[in-house]
Amino acid sequence: MVPEGNNIVCRHGRVWLAGQPEEADIRAWADAGAKLVVNSRTPEETAQLPFDMAATVAGCGMKYVEMPIGGPYGANPIHTAELDHLLETEPGHAVLHCRTGTRSAHLYAAHLLATGQAGGNPFQTMGWPGPADPSMVQALIPANSA
Repeated sequence: MVPEGNNIVCRHGRVWLAGQPEEADIRAWADAGAKLVVNSRTPEETAQLPFDMAATVAGCGMKYVEMPIGGPYGANPIHTAELDHLLETEPGHAVLHCRTGTRSAHLYAAHLLATGQAGGNPFQTMGWPGPADPSMVQALIPANSA
């Protein structure tokens, strides 16, 4: 079951891209079958939240991973390799989120390109409705994938 609303911006297979969730959104994701939550916000942004993101995700029985993009963290291609591994090994739906979903969409676009699943334009492939920056995607692709 795919949740409606709950800050989900777009869905592609078992991957859901989302904006910043509230605690109720996280519970809804778990109830809908999500098993993995990847946060692309920076630790500084996450620390500003009115709840403990990692504890809330874990309390709902999901795995929580931070892959910060932006600010001093830039666009690190190691995150794409880590995401590739997680999506290969973790069962169930995966939710990738940041403040609006844009950074997560770029990380997922890099994953689609690096694994040959992009179908030409990764943003069209995933149905992403937001901004797309090809240079950010290229920066996120590991050297051995390009």
